[in-house]
Amino acid sequence: MAQPALQTADPATPTAPATPATPPAAPAPAAGPAAAATTAAPARSGPPHTPAPGARAVTAGLLSVALLLSAGALAGGALQDFLDRMAGVFALVALSASVMLGLASVFRDVLTPARRQLAQLLHRAAGLAGVGFLLVHIGVKVAGEEIAASDVLLGSGDLLVDLGSLAAQLFVLALLTGLWRGVFATRRWIRPFRMLHGLAYAGWVSGVVHGLGAGRTPAPWVTACYALCLAASAAALVHRWTRGRRR
Repeated sequence: MAQPALQTADPATPTAPATPATPPAAPAPAAGPAAAATTAAPARSGPPHTPAPGARAVTAGLLSVALLLSAGALAGGALQDFLDRMAGVFALVALSASVMLGLASVFRDVLTPARRQLAQLLHRAAGLAGVGFLLVHIGVKVAGEEIAASDVLLGSGDLLVDLGSLAAQLFVLALLTGLWRGVFATRRWIRPFRMLHGLAYAGWVSGVVHGLGAGRTPAPWVTACYALCLAASAAALVHRWTRGRRR
């Protein structure tokens, strides 16, 4: 019986080299506290457009405060009489505009980013003007010996006058926290900033009551305008709080 022929490899045909085995992939590191810490977002150091005021800015601010407080004594004559009658009115109007612009600037679902930025700039400008007129108002009253300098800080016993002193203190506090916003603008301090800066609402209400009751008897349309402003601001605050809770 014939045996089958053995098949031999052709020497002219090269054989393919053996492919080395690929090493197994390294296992992914387990997610733990260390990994979470490395991927956590860094805390904000403060927006670049609101840095903390330096020594020069603080010095210029203190000089401006001293000049505004002494404006009543330096003016004299008809100008002093005009400031005695109108500085408080200008302060209340400017601060009212600042409060409402500050409320409008937080409505992201109503205003575009560009308009929100414009509202913020106008809010700060109106706040600075309002506090400036407020300092002139206080200086004129002290220069005219209508109130004592200590009454601004300690109170005089007259409720309507003391509401004006409280409004002045709260608005100055709101101004300082606004100027130092870059210091507060971190995840750790943003809530204290909102609480301190938000005291301007209480200062505004105190200022409105003081302006309507402590000075000259206002016209009915003036009282109606401030009542509408208070109602609109209260509605805006309620909308802001309820929207924040829904989110």
